[in-house]
Amino acid sequence: MKNINKEATLIVDIDAVFFPGKEGEMNNDHKDERATHEIYWESLSKANPNEVCTRTRASYSEERKGYFLPVLNQKYLILPGEKKVFCMRGDFCEEETLRDYFYLMVLLYLLKAQEGEPSRTWISEKELKGGTTFFRGPHALRTEELKTTFGKNPEAFALAGKRLDGVELLFGDKAFALTVLPRVPLAFVLWKEDSEFPARVTVMFDSTIQKHFSLDGIWCMVAEVSERLLEARAP
Repeated sequence: MKNINKEATLIVDIDAVFFPGKEGEMNNDHKDERATHEIYWESLSKANPNEVCTRTRASYSEERKGYFLPVLNQKYLILPGEKKVFCMRGDFCEEETLRDYFYLMVLLYLLKAQEGEPSRTWISEKELKGGTTFFRGPHALRTEELKTTFGKNPEAFALAGKRLDGVELLFGDKAFALTVLPRVPLAFVLWKEDSEFPARVTVMFDSTIQKHFSLDGIWCMVAEVSERLLEARAP
């Protein structure tokens, strides 16, 4: 399913990007027979670094020919010419194995994010333009494993958020806001399981989110952050 954002010329078709039943694998089934990654890397390599940094609040290294971008509690170096992303460890960088969700989220943000600060007004996916029809079925926001993992343990949920530099919010049984990208906060709310109701996890968005991402891009971002929360859980 494709979502067209009138403010964005780049579109993610998540049905074309991910093979059904093979989560995380890239699909090259495009008219030009190139993976989605390749198209976006090429666009970023042609972009004006000053314009990109003004829009996204990334910084650019002339020496390394790449962008420094904070993502959650990490800082990354994105090298368009090499089509690589490195995680910064102080002054050193190392290559990591990253999910396709991550690459798409970061590339789309650098290419299409707009100037302007978050409103800090939280809305649900149903309040996004087109969200009610888009985020269902195979495109439902990826919260099922969060419910399974944290549904009986709100404290572990809060700790996972804290490990990603989350800030506590007073919603549900436990909630926190994460600064996913410099202009994009995201909130997760947990209602714990009890004798009457199953656990529930809700994702809330800043009201400015569609200035930066199409619905497909939002889906990728939630998928990536949900995986990071699962990885941040206590052993």
